[in-house]
Amino acid sequence: MTELLTLKINGMISDRSDLLYAAIAAYDANGDGTPGDYLDADGLIDLTKIDAQGHRGSRDLRPENTLPAMEAGLDNLMTTLETDCGITSDGIPILSHDPHIQAQKCSRTDGVPYEDVAAEVLIKDLTVAEIQEQFRCDKLFRGPTQQNDPALSPVTVAFFGGDASQIYVLPTLQQLFDFVTFYTTYYRTGPGSGHPMATKRWKNAQRVRFNVETKVNPRTDEDPLHPGQIFATRTIEPTPFAQKVANVIVSNGMQERADIQSFDFRTLLVVQEQFPQIRTVYLFGDFPKFDNPAIAGSDDGTNMQPQAGAGPNTPWMAGMFWPYRSTKLTQPFRAQTSGGFEGMAIMPDKHRLLPLLEKPLAGDDQRTILMHEFDLASSSYTGNRFKYQFEPRGVSIGDFILTDEHHGLVIERDNTQGDLNGFKAVYKITLGAPSTFVNKELAVDLLRISDPHRISEPGQAGDVGIGRNFAFPFQTIEDILFFDRKHIGVLNDNNFPFSVGRHVGSRQPDDEEFIIIKLDRPL
Repeated sequence: MTELLTLKINGMISDRSDLLYAAIAAYDANGDGTPGDYLDADGLIDLTKIDAQGHRGSRDLRPENTLPAMEAGLDNLMTTLETDCGITSDGIPILSHDPHIQAQKCSRTDGVPYEDVAAEVLIKDLTVAEIQEQFRCDKLFRGPTQQNDPALSPVTVAFFGGDASQIYVLPTLQQLFDFVTFYTTYYRTGPGSGHPMATKRWKNAQRVRFNVETKVNPRTDEDPLHPGQIFATRTIEPTPFAQKVANVIVSNGMQERADIQSFDFRTLLVVQEQFPQIRTVYLFGDFPKFDNPAIAGSDDGTNMQPQAGAGPNTPWMAGMFWPYRSTKLTQPFRAQTSGGFEGMAIMPDKHRLLPLLEKPLAGDDQRTILMHEFDLASSSYTGNRFKYQFEPRGVSIGDFILTDEHHGLVIERDNTQGDLNGFKAVYKITLGAPSTFVNKELAVDLLRISDPHRISEPGQAGDVGIGRNFAFPFQTIEDILFFDRKHIGVLNDNNFPFSVGRHVGSRQPDDEEFIIIKLDRPL
């Protein structure tokens, strides 16, 4: 965990919430010898620095997706409780990682043997009442740290009115929200208020986040563990599935504290369209699928694995065009590093955009970049494109705007900084027919600007490009504004603190400079 923290990740999910909190609390991010840089003044994990998620609550400490597992995650001050949902026959989201009530995790309350996977029942075929009356999911199988002693879960026991026999029912999503509220009160003013960790626990619980996964598998393959059963028939359809989970979140006012995540992008698109205030998390997995369940590590696969009759993209991808399992080894990137759409002009009619690449694409003429026409109403490219050819010393563009339907301005530059013999210029361009090169005319040499009133002075000792012969000697000149036919504005991005184009003598980081230029000739 500490090694991951040194990589400056912004989140981690763990079955051991106790170890995750300990690693974060002990982490010395700035190397000053004092740990705790990721904790706030209350000793809680600072969510702006890292998100610590308890996986299925804390499944290596308590049976997963039960309230005792959630209690363990809260006890260890996780910023987020991660969980999974199925939908019952009466349309209630219930916490479960699997569509079946798994024999590995659960047993029947009536004593009827429930050991064989062939006997497993689907969550969608039972009501909440039937599931909670007929099953207890307290089996231990994840090693010595996983325990199910009710004495370890006093808040859950209290939540069920002191009836310890109830604490390992599969809880609903609503019960999870209710439990977190109960937990907050328990440690704030209730029986736990005298606990040495009471303040930290209730303060954390009242702000804890929820990461809720929709457990849908749309495969058309047969489930090898349950012959005759197709993966896609094991749960309800994705649209009502997503709606029912989101409705519980909204009814509890948890839109700002809950995410909905999934490998099934169809459910996430429903959430984005119908519940845009809830954040969505897209999961990608490439876990192998085996037809023989006897193979160690066998899984029913995830959304980047093939399935019968589905073609290169599984339904999990929601129809997204995706180069199936492509990598740069087989499909090399054509865009250069930091070479995407750097300039983007809008037509005067406000209906079309003209994005312009910063650098040439691999395999193309390395003196030419492309400008594509994008229609805003249809959210699609029209197929029209224009070519822009660099000057001999030009390597990239910094910005592109239009001054009317046929004319525009482009910043073109080399990669030098602080060099008055470099190349930085603004060109007036004229659009011709699609697929042709735009016409270029020099508007301003940014390294040779007259400053007769010496408004650029005084500067720091060792500054370059100030005085009567003013220059804009920055590597990243990235904005241009059109005021009128005689005046334009140009702005540099100082890439703080890495760019040194002006203060060459002192080696101080560049300021952001915004200049207004009166042109020699009207545009």
